Amino acid sequence: MTLKDSYNYAGRSYSVHDAEHKASGGLVYASDMMLPGMLYMELVCSERAHAEVTAIDARAALRLRGVADVLTPWNTTRKRFNQCRKTPLQKGVPEDQELFTSRARYTGDVIAAVVAESKAAAEEGARRLSVSYRELPVSASLEASAAEDSFPIHEGGNKICETDYSCGTGEEKGTLTGSVRTTLETQQMNHVAMETHSYLADWFNGELTIWSPTQGVYGVRTVVADLFGLPYSKVRVIKVPMGGSFGGKQEFMYEPHAACAAMRLGRPVKLHLSRTQSLISTTVRPALKTTIETSFTRDGDFVSCSVESFVNSGAYAGIAINFVDTIKTKPTKSYKFPSYRFKGAAYYTNSPVIGGMRGWGAPEMLTPFEIHINEAARRLGLDPVEMRLRNTYAPYEREIAHGLSLGNCRGKDCLTIGAREFRWDERRKRVKDTGRFRRGVGVAYVGYQNGFYPRPSNLSVMTIKMNEDGSVCLQTSVHEVGCGTLRSMQIIVGEVLSIDPDNVYVTEGDTKYTQFDLGTYGSRTTFIAGECARRAAEALKKVLLDEAAKLLSLTPDELELCGGFVVSRTRLDTNLSYGEVASRALVENGTALFASASWKGVSNPGSFAANFAEVEVDTLTGFVKVTDFLSVNDIGFALNRQMCENQVKGGVQMAAGYALCEDIAVGSDGRPKNDRLSRYHTLNSADMPRVRVIFVEEGGDEGPFGAKTIGEVSTVAGAAAIASAVSDALGAEITRLPLTPERIAEIMTKAEAAR
Repeated sequence: MTLKDSYNYAGRSYSVHDAEHKASGGLVYASDMMLPGMLYMELVCSERAHAEVTAIDARAALRLRGVADVLTPWNTTRKRFNQCRKTPLQKGVPEDQELFTSRARYTGDVIAAVVAESKAAAEEGARRLSVSYRELPVSASLEASAAEDSFPIHEGGNKICETDYSCGTGEEKGTLTGSVRTTLETQQMNHVAMETHSYLADWFNGELTIWSPTQGVYGVRTVVADLFGLPYSKVRVIKVPMGGSFGGKQEFMYEPHAACAAMRLGRPVKLHLSRTQSLISTTVRPALKTTIETSFTRDGDFVSCSVESFVNSGAYAGIAINFVDTIKTKPTKSYKFPSYRFKGAAYYTNSPVIGGMRGWGAPEMLTPFEIHINEAARRLGLDPVEMRLRNTYAPYEREIAHGLSLGNCRGKDCLTIGAREFRWDERRKRVKDTGRFRRGVGVAYVGYQNGFYPRPSNLSVMTIKMNEDGSVCLQTSVHEVGCGTLRSMQIIVGEVLSIDPDNVYVTEGDTKYTQFDLGTYGSRTTFIAGECARRAAEALKKVLLDEAAKLLSLTPDELELCGGFVVSRTRLDTNLSYGEVASRALVENGTALFASASWKGVSNPGSFAANFAEVEVDTLTGFVKVTDFLSVNDIGFALNRQMCENQVKGGVQMAAGYALCEDIAVGSDGRPKNDRLSRYHTLNSADMPRVRVIFVEEGGDEGPFGAKTIGEVSTVAGAAAIASAVSDALGAEITRLPLTPERIAEIMTKAEAAR
């Protein structure tokens, strides 16, 4: 019997809760919202990568019919903020950014805004602004920014932070017989959500209300209230439907701008970014240059590992300090090292600002690491799968960086099942192609987190109530990001209360009416918020049984829940519907059925994934086609089976874009080459192979019914598997991503010259 056979609702397949509204076009997004008297804001972004804004002539714009105001650095607050700060006392978030800057630090930096009665008037007003610049030296790359004679982008120089960290088991496994050193450069990548960023703000009766498709309403409140000196009680943030995020709406970038205009003018203000603005004026996945050196025994056991990684933070610090602190231990979640050392630093550059993106540091660090392991296996003549099996963790071992138990981790199962189902040995040993079309195979393997435990703020708080008709409302500040978050909460509550999930209503974040939740990111939603929902439902179940027992003159132990009824365990004809219990408890006993729960976790087990890829490289054109892909995932338990599969397939598609084509591509002059979708290439569904998904479901951890994360870990290993397959096809080392046709040509030229 499988885990899903133990449950009535959990483990089956459901659509997302708002699928019908999305399919019919009825769902209202922030960009669709209208309020009486609403104004429209249009941002004015710098056309220079580094320059002082010496003057902004707004006269032509203000003469335009319908223009209400022009916001500049000189008529708005100059107080600095960090758009990534989520809690009031958060560390590692330097406040180095202004709403409107008089010193543009990247192409796309916001220097002004026009507010008007219509979007067309706002856009025309923005075009009529005359901006004068004094150009400054540009350092658009890591190398340029880190040079001794580089021009400072911020006071104090271009280095934001650095770290030197070490850990290890201290266990020697054998005699050192070889070492391998590789370097990989990765690129800036955008989230490319279907919905571009949109916000609405209103200032009424001394209270600021913001509607935002954010991943953290309480973070928005923190940043906005502190920036404008408002009491938290006077800032209300409401989560609205989101047309995709992948981390791109995790930071609080433009809620402050809409809020500023609304407070200044006393009217509602909507801000809706263009696609180009969403590509270059929001946030990007960080570009890294990572060098890894590992030493091995003859059998492939790790002896030591040294990582040196430099992070391109872009024009502002943003997440840089926390990012470096996070990536330093990413490899130790997957592997045990007798000796491990990480040295890293982050630098300002005149390029787009970095931010959270699906996997938050894991793809950036583990892509070079997994490519490195495959290259090491190739040079040492070892099987990459066997190397990983020798060095990874067994269930309930403690990871070496923090000493936390990895719980019932099943990474070894992912590798062995994947190798068998992919026919790894057979494909790896096949005779290599030498003609125009060349096939190769690659593998990658990762371990990932489940939330932020033991961080105390890793908190979800929920209240749950039963209505008088027996339906249920779960009041929570979770955020639906399009992947079925609310449906998961419905399933969890429905399972505990033995009620159809469709009879459970789940709220989203509203800082005025819902309790605190850290946010929907960091792979904490199912494991932490979902467990909080389960505990809240269990608390309501107790209340329900207690009240039913009073009404039936029985004890709670004599009753159980079954399909919307409280029934006697011994008397088949004795039962009450939930609606009867709720109504009679209210009318006869003056009791409302409700309960509350809070949860911040007691563990942080590992979620593991093994990805296997086959590619075909056209050596004439340089195009790479992914011909087969298998993803095996240690998920604990799949709450909503089809949605979990969809998560994996979407994650693989994003990983393929990271490996093959997606790149903002900032030139040495600081100008992004790919600032629109006609130039920024993504993989479409037609470009993808059939992605096979296998779940390893062994439960055993503290998530709801044993469930663990899937949304982020599903995208972490894919790029390395695909890039390593290209390496296998061409017999050449991969040193830079993405593997565009031009880069494939470079690799082949170098490989032929080396022969």
